Amino acid sequence: MGMCLRTLFIICLSASFLGSSGQTSVSFAIQAHQDDWQLFMSARVIADMQAGAKMVFITLTAGDESCGACSYGGGGPFFMGREKGSVYSAKFAADLTTGTAPLDPPTATTVSINGHNITKYVYKNTVNYFLRLPDGNLNGAGFPNNNNQSLNKLRTGAISSISTIGINDFPPLTPTATYTSWSDLTNTIRAIINAEKITGTQSWIHSAHTNTSTYNINDHSDHTNAGHASLAAVASGMAWVGINGFMDYQSSAYGANLSDNDHQNAAIVFGLEVLGMTESQYQNDFSSGHQGWLPVELFEVIRNPSGNAPFAPGETGEGHSDNNTEPGLAKIPMVISIANPTTVNTDIMLSISPYEPGELVTSIYDATGKKVYELTTVIKNRDAVTLTLKKPVSAKGIYLVKNILNNKFIETRKIVVE
Repeated sequence: MGMCLRTLFIICLSASFLGSSGQTSVSFAIQAHQDDWQLFMSARVIADMQAGAKMVFITLTAGDESCGACSYGGGGPFFMGREKGSVYSAKFAADLTTGTAPLDPPTATTVSINGHNITKYVYKNTVNYFLRLPDGNLNGAGFPNNNNQSLNKLRTGAISSISTIGINDFPPLTPTATYTSWSDLTNTIRAIINAEKITGTQSWIHSAHTNTSTYNINDHSDHTNAGHASLAAVASGMAWVGINGFMDYQSSAYGANLSDNDHQNAAIVFGLEVLGMTESQYQNDFSSGHQGWLPVELFEVIRNPSGNAPFAPGETGEGHSDNNTEPGLAKIPMVISIANPTTVNTDIMLSISPYEPGELVTSIYDATGKKVYELTTVIKNRDAVTLTLKKPVSAKGIYLVKNILNNKFIETRKIVVE
């Protein structure tokens, strides 16, 4: 089976697909284990990526199934086989949706988010964060090898902190991290979302539905707690993030609803997750039980997004912005000068060197992404022109000034209004 999966991997990554290489939005798959999105969310994930979204995977646990950082195969720790396979899955989705030539698999880096060291992989339009917390067991009781820690116990207050697997090994498995409360964990997820967002756009979270009475009946405790963590992370001040709640284990009780193409992609991405395990000399998990989830995908919209992602805190001053989110527009320098900082209820002078004659639309957005001012100017030639923006801002804050010429060219600047 390992050779079969490897052959499938090569064939699929060598094929040519149409897709968008630009990233016009961000979606987040927040999951308990390394194979959850492949089994329960793959069609939605790939559809978002085909529509131009960057996909950020946040995997909360190591999926170690009581092993911690142990090895019982011949190819390294069990959790690393699963992690490697999850990276393979994301790599396939990236190659598929960008339509670009496959590259070597990414290598891990360590980043500090909210004061915690986290493993990160970046490949094309995908980002993987692995928090490597202990597998909490089906019922949330945890496992002795991990001091019976679990996400469920942290959320309900049964334990006051939770640490990454292998933290007490000698030497400890790095990177190490300890989350001192449920809010510490959810604030870390929130910080990842803010770090990966694209200003002026809306995002979606895909995670397990938290309704365990009628929707995710008898589901894995880690699944539903990943859903709870997702809801808590964006509960306040992040209305621009929508939330989809997915059915996990229970979905196999329903009939197939995916197209043949989506079902095939689901089988491929899950097969690549299994490939990571078999390469590490662990048992092939491409079983009939797992295959029962692949043709089905069910979710409910828990919350629709409202408004747009604001600027990141501290983004001020002059200089070009990288947050030009309009697809198909070329970023070019047009602004010669702009008053910055400026004051409320004051005219703003903006000098432009246009690339070509035509129509220039100058818009100003506040920190929530709301447009507060717009001016349309007819550009007659390529000579420099000075525009007067008449008292465009009535409140202090950080604003984005966006210039779009002929709906082809764009430049943005951030200004401070005092």
